Amino acid sequence: MRPEPEVAGLVWDALEFARNVRVAVGDTPLETYLEGGPVAWATERQLELIGEVLGKLRTAAPDLAERIPNVHRIIGMRNVLVHGYLVINGRIVWQAATKAVPELIPVLEVLLADFDAAAGPAE
Repeated sequence: MRPEPEVAGLVWDALEFARNVRVAVGDTPLETYLEGGPVAWATERQLELIGEVLGKLRTAAPDLAERIPNVHRIIGMRNVLVHGYLVINGRIVWQAATKAVPELIPVLEVLLADFDAAAGPAE
């Protein structure tokens, strides 16, 4: 269930979208990914959403956003996916989905756990 406070909710959303990338791309090899289709569409959409949420997080809590490695590059990728669709490099998107996102997930999990710890035990 998504936490209510705005900043914690943004981290939660980013984590959910990152997990969705992992599901969308799965173990799809690069050659298959480059053919396009539903796997690429779903992967790109989830990457867009990660970038969108992290952009909001950067505005709402800049110090927290800075704890996320490559946050500016992630947001930049979102901008390319949304606005530069003619120049999307499928190899870079696949690399982000299969290498960078799996590294992002544990970072987001730690940030979310920090919120849970700060909130204290549930009543």
